[in-house]
Amino acid sequence: MKKLLRFYVYVKPSIWYLIGGLVCGALFGATSGFGMPVVFDKVLRKIFEDQGAAEQSVWYIVGIALLLPIVFSMRALFGYLSGYLMTYVSLEVLRKMKADVFAKIQSCPVAFFDKFTTGDLMTRLSSDTAVVQNILLNFSSEMFRQPLQALGAVAFLLYICFTKGEVVFLFFFIAAVPFCIFPVQVIRKNLKRYAGKSQVEASSMAQIMNENLDAVHEVRVFNLQDSQIEKFDSSNANFKRLCLKISKYELLQQPFMEVLSATLVSATFVYAYYGKIDFSTFAAIGVALYMTVDPAKRIIRMLSDLIKTAPLIDRINEILDYESTVPDPVNPVKVDGIRGELVFDKVCFSYNEKPVLIDASVTIPAGTSCALVGESGAGKSTFAKLAMRLYDPVSGSIKMDGISLKDFDKKTFASFLGSVPQYPVLFNDTVYNNILIARPDATREEVERAAKNACAHDFIMELENGYDTSVGKRGDKLSGGQKQRIAIARVFLKNPPFIVLDEATSALDSNSEAEIQKAVDNLMKDRTMLVIAHRFSTIKNVGMIIVFKEGRIIDCGTHEQLMERCEHYNHLYTRQTVKNSSFE
Repeated sequence: MKKLLRFYVYVKPSIWYLIGGLVCGALFGATSGFGMPVVFDKVLRKIFEDQGAAEQSVWYIVGIALLLPIVFSMRALFGYLSGYLMTYVSLEVLRKMKADVFAKIQSCPVAFFDKFTTGDLMTRLSSDTAVVQNILLNFSSEMFRQPLQALGAVAFLLYICFTKGEVVFLFFFIAAVPFCIFPVQVIRKNLKRYAGKSQVEASSMAQIMNENLDAVHEVRVFNLQDSQIEKFDSSNANFKRLCLKISKYELLQQPFMEVLSATLVSATFVYAYYGKIDFSTFAAIGVALYMTVDPAKRIIRMLSDLIKTAPLIDRINEILDYESTVPDPVNPVKVDGIRGELVFDKVCFSYNEKPVLIDASVTIPAGTSCALVGESGAGKSTFAKLAMRLYDPVSGSIKMDGISLKDFDKKTFASFLGSVPQYPVLFNDTVYNNILIARPDATREEVERAAKNACAHDFIMELENGYDTSVGKRGDKLSGGQKQRIAIARVFLKNPPFIVLDEATSALDSNSEAEIQKAVDNLMKDRTMLVIAHRFSTIKNVGMIIVFKEGRIIDCGTHEQLMERCEHYNHLYTRQTVKNSSFE
């Protein structure tokens, strides 16, 4: 029912095109299935069998003969209009479906991308929808024409059998029905099974390719070429095997229907011979049989295509029906701004049922710069993601200025948020536009001021076209440090009250790090900031430090306080200080 409702929503804007296509399809079926056998019967009878009667005028004979091209012309016209109108409807449905899938992905939380890989999503959005589009295009132009043509032909067979007293002939036709239905059921069952498996394997291949292209450096450094080739070849071979299975069942249909058609014609010929049926009647029956069997072949082929499409539509619906784990509230609070007081109260969170944050309780006053320290996997990044509401906690509550994050409209809350990830991603656009995304209404002067605050202006001006230089795919034309400074410039331009920095200076050389550290120090003033610290040298000016160990917050305070009372913090700090001094 849900699928039918969604289809109706997609079709509704094109409802008049659909009605027009149905009407033209009905007229096509009538002129093909019923009209053509009748014309053959009348034309042949008038021109050949009535030759002994009174001689007819030339115009009468020509008029009778013209019935055939007239019927063919009407058939062609209605077939064209039906095909065009239904194609329009199918393309509009597919356009809306693609738009909805893409829009749905934009609204999904980070947890969604833990479930669906990039390669799988690309396959669903591009390959799956493309296959559905091709099949629906063929189906839409034939879905009403062929069944109506077959019904028209069957109506003529009934008409001629009863008017000619040849009811026995109907048994030939009825006897053939089970031979059509049984193989269709067998084919349908197997096609659906192998079509679903083939799309899963196609997604697997896409993911392997995507990972390989993203890991060009690692593949070559660690000599992974052979293992990558083996992995791809294995998936490719499985995909080929599944496609062969699909092809095997598809290719059985055409020969079977052709043999069935020939058998029907032969039986009709034998019956017509012994039943003394005249040639015009026999010819009309032959045309009617063709107009019945040919659509049946096309219908079975369309059904096979639809069966192959069903798993693809299910895969697309899986995205459209995804229920967000971070939903928008029904009645969001209305706020114009935030001070930035962040409170975690007994917050627990798990990845795939594995606890990564346990009973986290802490209060970060508004305007406080706070560092998150601990060993890898201790829960620092999870704490920051929960604070940005990229995930919702399994239990406990998170509040900003006394308001639960679940009560904020997600877009409103994001407008108060700034973030610099450890490995920022730039769009394949100019430097200027990559900074401007933080605040699209900003002036060029404001963009350049943000770049200067982020110590990025000087290197930008040294680029070939300055701010109008394209950064390439994912910013590959820039160094890691340059990309981070552009990401920091975005935050300066947006100027949000709440910022999360994931070791924003990790990719910088010592000189750039000193400059960025000054900029970050300025950014800390009068705003709440979380700094995920991998190096203690970057947190010397923060007002508060939270220490994580095995998913728990074990202490918080200033550097001096923690050095005195927190053994784990003392150990982390001393170990890193000794390690750094050994390289000096």
